[in-house]
Amino acid sequence: MLGLTTLSIRPGRIQKLGALVKPATLLKFHKALVDRKYRRLLSSSSHRRKPGPEGPSAELIAAIVEMKRRNPRFGCVRIAQQTSHAFGVQIDKDVVRRVLATYYRPGSGGEGPSWLSFVGNAKDSLWSIELFRCESILLRSHWVMLVMDVFTRPIVGFGVESDCVDGVSVCRMFNRASARQRLPRRASTDHDSLFRFHRWLANLRVLEIEEIKSVPYAPVSHPFVERLIGTIRREYLDSDILLERRRPGAQAGRIPRLL
Repeated sequence: MLGLTTLSIRPGRIQKLGALVKPATLLKFHKALVDRKYRRLLSSSSHRRKPGPEGPSAELIAAIVEMKRRNPRFGCVRIAQQTSHAFGVQIDKDVVRRVLATYYRPGSGGEGPSWLSFVGNAKDSLWSIELFRCESILLRSHWVMLVMDVFTRPIVGFGVESDCVDGVSVCRMFNRASARQRLPRRASTDHDSLFRFHRWLANLRVLEIEEIKSVPYAPVSHPFVERLIGTIRREYLDSDILLERRRPGAQAGRIPRLL
């Protein structure tokens, strides 16, 4: 509405009338539009929604937690498969993930080195790779890959892709972020489904990089890159708006300019 109003105003008066709207108001408008976008994408199309299921029973929750306690290396997918095979109850892996996040608390084992000792021994050979998403002024999603050296904690580089992201896009972002850099022996990633693409795993094998997965629900296993992403959101993305300029022949995945 504000943009359409400026069409009927002389260009010389736009700067003077701009004082009527605070930047915080535009940021709140943008945040509300982003929330509405994902609410419409993730919710049902009908306004009258039927009440959902009550959730897993107490016996099923106890079985999931006990299976995870006896088999710490089992993931959510395998626990769901084993539960369905043993009890004949069809359960989704996301339900298992929510149950473990609420009821399972792993004990502190004394075996093996701590994460700080592991990071200290991985000098110049371990990178942390993380993905996060931001929205432009046109409500287009942009995926940003952040690559960081764990030992000395410099930023290796960024890679940006817009819209849908597949295995080729993830590899392209990593190659762009690590261009003209000496590749490490290991790379630490989380359990995001974007890091499970066949192309991504094949790219790591070609580059002879060993992938190390972070511990679920343990922020200490991925501390520096997560803190850096939080700083980027607080100091840049929460106070600026990404602008997009469509130009012929523009490079794909180019970082949008901050308003």
